Formats: sequence, C-alpha cells, structure tokens
Amino acid sequence: MSNNTIAVRTTEFEQSPVSFMRWFHRPRFRAPALIVMIGLWICLIDNATLWSEISQRLAPLDGNALGYVATLLGLMMVLLVLPLLLIGQRFVLKPALLAALLLSGVLAYFTRHLGVVFDLEMVRNVTETVREANTQEGLELLSWSMLWSVLTTTAVPAAIVLWVRVDYGSVWTDTLRRLLWAGGIVLVAVTLVMFNFRYITYVSRENSDLEVYLTPFYPIKTASQLVARAREARAFQFTELGDDVSGMPDKAERTVGIMVVGETARRSNFSLNGYERQTNPELAARSVMNFRNVTSCGTSTAFSVPCMFSFLGQDIYTPEKAEQQSNVLDVLQKAGVKTVWVDSNSSCKGVCRRIENTNLLADADVSNPLFVDGAWHDEILLENVDQYLDSTTEDVLLVLHTMGSHGPAYFRRYPGEFARFTPYCHSKAPQDCTEEEIVNAYDNTILYTDHVLASLIDSLDARDDNSFLFYSSDHGESLGENGVYLHGLPRFLAPAVQREIPMLAWFSAELQRSRGWPNLPSQVRQIDDLLNHDNISASLLGLYQRQTALYKPTLDLFTPDRMSAGSLNLVSDEWSAAEGGLSGNSAIR
Repeated sequence: MSNNTIAVRTTEFEQSPVSFMRWFHRPRFRAPALIVMIGLWICLIDNATLWSEISQRLAPLDGNALGYVATLLGLMMVLLVLPLLLIGQRFVLKPALLAALLLSGVLAYFTRHLGVVFDLEMVRNVTETVREANTQEGLELLSWSMLWSVLTTTAVPAAIVLWVRVDYGSVWTDTLRRLLWAGGIVLVAVTLVMFNFRYITYVSRENSDLEVYLTPFYPIKTASQLVARAREARAFQFTELGDDVSGMPDKAERTVGIMVVGETARRSNFSLNGYERQTNPELAARSVMNFRNVTSCGTSTAFSVPCMFSFLGQDIYTPEKAEQQSNVLDVLQKAGVKTVWVDSNSSCKGVCRRIENTNLLADADVSNPLFVDGAWHDEILLENVDQYLDSTTEDVLLVLHTMGSHGPAYFRRYPGEFARFTPYCHSKAPQDCTEEEIVNAYDNTILYTDHVLASLIDSLDARDDNSFLFYSSDHGESLGENGVYLHGLPRFLAPAVQREIPMLAWFSAELQRSRGWPNLPSQVRQIDDLLNHDNISASLLGLYQRQTALYKPTLDLFTPDRMSAGSLNLVSDEWSAAEGGLSGNSAIR
C-alpha cells in the first residue's frame, strides 16, 4: 500500500462524522451560560440544607410554596450570578468559578453534616484561627468525610469548568451577552417577586432564621459585617478604666488566686450537676462551691472569652467594644495584683494583651509526653504554678486557659489513662461515630478536666496563702443532638447545651478565716442561682478586695453577706430580661 493511499484513508477517518477523535473535542460554552450553569449548581446542590428546612416548614406541593421556592431561587441567582458576570472576565472566569464552588462546597459540608452555620461569631472564630496561624485547630477540622463531601459536591461542576472551552468573542459581543443574561435573570426574579410578594413577605417574616442556611450568601454577609465592626472599632480611642481602683487599707495578707478558663465544657456532663456518670470524682471529694445554673455570654471562644473579663455586660457587649477598653485583668494589675495569663489553648483572644502572658504552643517541646498531635494536654499547666505564684510577695492572679473539651477531636484532649468511658470516638469527624462513642470521648475530656482542677486545688491547699480557684467554661457543646455538632450557633438558634456551662470555686481555709466566712462544708456546696459570665469580673474584684466604681456588688458571687448567709440572689438586669425574667430562685444545699 502506497504512502498516498494511507494519507487519503487517514484524512477520510478524521473527517468522518463518527471520528474517534471527535469524542475528545472540548465543548465550547459562552461565558454567561457557564456562569449560570455553575450558579444553579451552587444554589440547588450546596443549599440542600436550606431546601430541606423549607420543605419541613411548607407544604411542598402547595402552589404558594412552589412560588416561594422559585422566587427565592431567582433572588439567589441574582446575588450569585451578577457579581460573577461582572468579575468573570477572560483569565479570571475559571478561577472565580472554581473558588465559588470550593467555598460553597466546604460551607455546605459544615452546615449539612455538623449543623454549623456561619454567623458573626463563627466567622470571627475562623478569622481568629487564620490570624493566629492556628494550624493545629484548622487541621483537626479536616477529615476524610469532609474531603469526600466536598468532592461529591464540587468534582463534577469543577471538571466541567476545567474541561470546556469558553467562547468570549469580541469585547463588545461578550459585554452585550453578559448584559442580556443579567437583564434576563433580574427580570425573571422581579417577575417572581411581583407574583408572589404577599406570600414570600409572610413566610420570610415568620421564618427569618432561614437566612443562616443561605450558602454562600450568609457567610459573606456576616464577614462583611465583621469587617465593618472592626473598622468602626479602630475609629475609637482605647479607654483606660480603673483609675480610681484601690485596695483595702487594712489588708494584711496577700491573696493568691487561679482563674481557670475552661474550653467547651457543658454543665450537663458534669456529675456535680447531676449527670448520672461519675465525671467529677475528684472534685466531688473537695469542698467546692458548684454553681449549677450558669449560661455563657456566647457560643464561641472568640466571643465568650473577652466577655468573661469585660465590664460591658452582655446587653451591650461585642468583642470589638471590649477590645477598645480595659478589662478586669488590666484593672487588677493597675491595683497592684500581679496578673499572668498562661495558655495551652490557641490564644487569649486579646484579653492578655496588656499583662504578662505565655502561650505554651509557642516553641513547644515536642519531646514532652504531654504534647500530643500538635497540642498540649492540660496537665502542662500544672508544671510551673508555684513558680508563678512565688514570683512576687504581693497579690497574684494566675489565669490558665485550657484546651479542655475542644472538638471535634475529643480523643486528643486526654492521656490514655483517662479513656475510661469506652468505646470512644477516634475520628475528627464526629458524625462518623455513634452517639455512644461521641459521648464517651467527650465525657473522658470532662474526667480529665476534673483531674486538672482537683490537682490545682491540691497545689493551692498545700500552701499557707489566702488562696482560691475559680473555674468557668467559655461555652458549651453539641454532641449530635438533632444533628448538631460542635458549637458556635447564633444565640437565637443555639441549643441550650451550647450555652449552659459549669462554674465552680474553691477557697483555702486561710482565706475563709481571714474574710470571716464560715468554713465551707467538706462536701460540695450547690448553688442554683441563675448566673452568667457577667458575674466574673465583679467576683474577681471582690476576691482581691479592690475598690472601684467598676465594681458591682450585686454581681459579686462572694460578698461577706452572701458567703455568711448562704444566699446568692444574683441576676444582672439584662440577663434576667433576656431569659424571661427568671430570678430570685436562690437555693443552697
């Protein structure tokens, strides 16, 4: 066969309508069509939780409900597609579409599988994690379940985006196409709103919480709000509080205190609070005051920790406001109390900025057996307690910020000897474990916290100082109840377990004697008053007997009258109103 014959036959094969090579020709899409296709995928697939919530609240086959869903989808498409039509120019379109798919896929995973929504608190948490370069916490959120979920929701549309060829045409032609598509989408959305206005207004008013499930719109909205708040806060000058602070003139002996900031502990899993499992065996054998009706300021660390030490009160508190004024640690230091913050957690969230502070994660000794998987077990905080307390002959407050029960990798928060509740979850994705395994792993963290607190009490009790230990968690945790995991939900959506926290205190016999208090009984003393984080700042000032206009005796848990009379009728006005006015139910057992 001649070369000419082979060439002719090859040409015929390539030109054949069933040519094998034609199957590999990349399809061509015009930019607006590709944008709309990806926009529909994000609005429909990545918002599965939103559509599920709507189907549970509305009759799915009802005409009005269908009109509402169509209108909502139209408005979502307007919000998503119009910006992409604007920025999705040549060389930018594909990266922008891939970024939108990845962002929405990740957000959808947390919302669908963990019940997490990205409100202001959660976005603030994410921002803090990035700003602090907290790779350990970030990596713990990564799991095979997350990877699989993101792949299943993004792989197909991402492959399409990468594979197809985009036909941009001339600048004028491309611009005209974009304008026509944008106009068409807006026209459809406006028409749907006009036909369904009365019904969508009613449904939106009665179901305003649905907006938290809008992916990626709600997280973008809250991120912009966070930026605006930070910009406003920078416009204000820092306000230094406590210029009038002074100590008791007849105070003869120094006060030594340890304030333990708990992490993610919920009060319902403390056996001190009636939990059927013995998660507090060591604390139960010590004479502690247990406050078993306390709620947190917020549902996340970045929100709650600054609130715990702020003078603002929960009614007007925001982290941005708190950052622009002194907190109780600053005021105590100004009043002659040596105040030191030591972290085994990621950071103090700005609270310790103006006092002596140490973060044990910095330059960590990786050979230390307490350093496991990039994080410390909280017993590391016990190592230098006496050194800190003996560093001055004056009053001293040591604040210890623990890792506590931080999820989702609960199994990493305690040494092996505290894995007493079995079988326990070994996964960073709690939704992959059984309910029993999740609770067991979490309860082991509480058991370990019990040991750390009891060890600190024993260390203080061995000294001859007027000493105390004061413990409060920053927020609670969801362990899969109703499909919700972790924490950080908006306060109006958060289940009680994310807001109900343990709080307790211990006092040395020397301090009780010097203050004229009756000795605490050897058993646990239970206090059922309705309390919250607002009580902490006043109580710390009272324990160090510092006088200032900032001090609110009505919020101090340890005034002489209350310690002597056994009455703790303490509820801030804001909290009482916010929680339905529940107050005055004081009971000490």
